[in-house]
This record gives sequence, C-alpha cells and structure tokens, in this order.
Amino acid sequence: MLVILIAWMACRAVALREGGSILPMLGGAALGFGLSAPAWLAILDYVQGSARSLHSAGAHWQWIVPWRALPGFILPCWTVNWADFSTRYLSHPATELACGLAAPAALIAGFVRSPRAVIRRLKWELILLAVLLVLCMIPTAGVFRWSFRWLPFFHLVLALSAAQVLQIRPRLATGCTTFLLLILVTIPMSIFNTGGANGATLTWIYFQIAAIWALFELFLPVPKIREWAPPVATFVILLATYICIPPNCGVPKYNLSQELLKPEPLDPQRLYLAVYSPAEYAYRREYRNGPIGQVARPGSTPMWAGLHFINGYSPILTAGVARDFKFFIHGEIDGDMGRYLVQNESGPTGILQQLGIDGIVIAREISVEPAPSDWELKYENDEGRVFHRTGEPFSRIRSVEWIDSLPEREFVTAAISGINDFRNYVTADINVPPGEEPALLTFSRPYFHGYQAKIGNRVLPVDSYRGLFPIVQVPAGTQGRLTLIYRPRWLVIGVILSICCAGIWLFGILRAGRARIA
Repeated sequence: MLVILIAWMACRAVALREGGSILPMLGGAALGFGLSAPAWLAILDYVQGSARSLHSAGAHWQWIVPWRALPGFILPCWTVNWADFSTRYLSHPATELACGLAAPAALIAGFVRSPRAVIRRLKWELILLAVLLVLCMIPTAGVFRWSFRWLPFFHLVLALSAAQVLQIRPRLATGCTTFLLLILVTIPMSIFNTGGANGATLTWIYFQIAAIWALFELFLPVPKIREWAPPVATFVILLATYICIPPNCGVPKYNLSQELLKPEPLDPQRLYLAVYSPAEYAYRREYRNGPIGQVARPGSTPMWAGLHFINGYSPILTAGVARDFKFFIHGEIDGDMGRYLVQNESGPTGILQQLGIDGIVIAREISVEPAPSDWELKYENDEGRVFHRTGEPFSRIRSVEWIDSLPEREFVTAAISGINDFRNYVTADINVPPGEEPALLTFSRPYFHGYQAKIGNRVLPVDSYRGLFPIVQVPAGTQGRLTLIYRPRWLVIGVILSICCAGIWLFGILRAGRARIA
C-alpha cells in the first residue's frame, strides 16, 4: 500500500504539473496493477503459512544497504561490510548501487545550477527518491524483506529524475560534475582503503570516461553530442563495471557436470527424496574438487533431466512438505529430519510411501541408509548413493483402503488406468466397484488450495492428507475419466483482471490510432 500511495503521489504531481487530467495517470497505474494481478495474487496466496512468514526477526536485518556504502552510487567498487543472508557482516563491494554515474551527476549538477527550478519541477520525485533510499537502509517486509530489493525502483526514479533535469537545463556541465564527483569519492576511498580488489582498475577507467566526456562538453559544444553523452556514458560505465567487478560477488560457484542433463542413474518414473548437506558448504568449488551432478543434484537441477524430486529450490517454502520436512531454501533437508525419514518413515506404512516416494538419494557425507528389506542400492559413487524401493515404481495415482488421517473409514479399491500426469493437472480412467463404500485416491503431487476434481460433469471434493498431498473420495459405482486440475481462485481472478486490462489497453491503442488518422 505504501508503494501504491507513493506512486499515486508521483503521478498526481506529474499530471497536475503538466496541466492535464489526473485520470490518464491513474488509469495507467491501474492498468499495470491489473496486468500483474496473477503474480501478486499468487504471492499473497502462497506466503500464507509458508516458511517465509516464519523467519526470525534477525532476517529483517540481512542485506540492508548500510549508510557507509552510499558512495557506491558514484564508485561501485566502494567496499564495506554488509550483512549477508546468514547475518554475517562480510566485506562486499557496492555493486548493487551501480547506476552508470551519469544520473546522480546530472541531478547534482542541476541542484548546483538552479536548485529552485529543480525542486519546483521534481518535488514529488525527490520525495519518492528519499523515501526509497530510506527503505533500502531499514528493515522492510514481504518480498522486500531484504531491503536491497528496493534498489531497482530507486535506480528507475533516479534515471527519470535525471532525464527531467537535463530537459530543464540541457546545457548542464554533467561531464565536469562527474569528474569532480569521482575526485571527491576517490580521496576518502584512498584514505580509508575501501576500494576493494578492483578499486584501482575501475577508478582509472571511470576517470578516463569522465575526462573524455568533460573535454567534449568544454571544447566541442555540439547539441547532438550533449544530448547523447549521458546515455552513452551510462552504458559505457555500466559495461566497465560489469567487466571489472565480478557480477556474482559473494555468490557460491559450483562445478556442475554435464551429467545433470542425463537422468541416469536415476529413474524419471520414480519420485525421489534427496538428503544432502547445504550446497553452499558441501558442493561449492572452494570445498569440493571435481564436478558434481550425476547423483548429487542440489536445488532444482533435477528438472534439467526430467527427474521428479519432492525437495528443490523455493524462496518461499510454502506450507506442506517443505515446512513439515524442514526443507531449506535450496532443497537441503534438516539433518535430524533426514535421518528420521530414511530410518523411520521409509517402510511400507511410513509417510514416504504415502507420499509416493519410491527413490532416495543420499549424499556421501550423510551416514544413513533405509532398511534393506524394503530398498535396494541401485548406484553408488563419490557423490552419494541411489536407493530404489523394491518392486515397480509407484503409480502417480493410487487407490488406498485405509489412511491414518481418516482412521474410522474403510475404502474399496478402485481400478485405475490410462494415467496422464502433467504439470498442473492429471487425468486417469477410474472404475469403482458398486456397493456402499467409496474409493479413496491419493496423488503424488504437493497439495495447495485450489485443486478441483471431476468425473464427467460431476464435481468431487478435494481434500488433503495433513496438507501434504491431495486426496479424493470417489463414490461407489463411479466410472469415467477423472481430471484433477490445479485452478486456484487467485489464478482465475488474476487472469480475468489481466484479460480485462489487456482489452482496455488494446482499445486505447485502436482509439489513439483512429484519432491520429482522422
């Protein structure tokens, strides 16, 4: 709501300043809000009860922009301590603050040349810039929990404000201002030794670009060159920043093998549970020699080979398997929970069988194995071991006679055939024997609110087993094609809003085209 309010204030200021109606501005904001409806409605739905909503208060202080890093808007090599995702204060260059230098230089030059005109023209934009900068430096909430995520919005408003300043004063000495700003930041950077590993190289390149730009302004005052100099300088400076400063500073690097693209020795027909240590410490290049990927498939890498794992990368960790089994963001499982599941819940009546898990991948550093009476070792190498449940792979739809979440009920066994399993729906032919008792179907897919089931035109209620996977009761004597589809309310409403807004946008385009022709 704060973002919407600030955006509305900015739109109002622009509309009133130009002497036009505020309705087009509000209409444009509403159009963008409607087109993005499926995305923000999905976030609002999934975050409820997720691990993201259960983070400790300390997580709010991770990756906020420290005030000591603000000179990074001028020189992104400026290196001070930032709090990372583990709330450790590590030396980090201000790469996220890189903005091409031309925008802040133009804004500062405009203030020096004619402060009253700039404030009168950009009053609301400057307020928005200040608010965004404060939000970058304090703990916030929601998907912007890590405050550096406000920076793209800040960079956008900064660039638009600088463009308006150059429109007001096209003959600003922006190149000279850039050169002076570099001098002002380089002096304390040298004194306090905050240049980092790439400071000398990047600063020298910045000075060369700024000097060439300033010389063109002073001795070649051609209007076209003045107009194109800021965007060209911005592009060249950002390119130099990208080349000189590694874009993945502090991000772990992994030596992934091409074997990740092949399913072997795993079976695409099986559903796996992977038990491995945090990839950041177990598989990154600094800690492990040689490639990985044939057995140890951290995060969401199993998808590259068409394999099915219940754990993988998820920044939200929605309620269900991920929360109950204590998965972490990159798919690693809590050590004690992993051992408990493999040792105590992998048998014929365990939770893994109820989920339809018929494969287990255990990393080499994890010393645990399932019971040999129910599982067999299929493959082993220096990455880990692959276990398959004895017998054929489980069907993705199963008919069970009893389930512990409904201990007072007994169900008949339905005949299931013709299963087609897709990403958001599954179909199968169902035949339930006549009588009084229904059949209970379980599905090997994560449960979320929004599943719908029907046979022909008959709608069947969809429940869940402890919030883990969908279950459907099919009445006795029912025959036909069952369809279970994931169609949540937020998706339906969001698609309708997006279609309506897209229609309004197309209508406006056609009306504008007809008016121009007329």
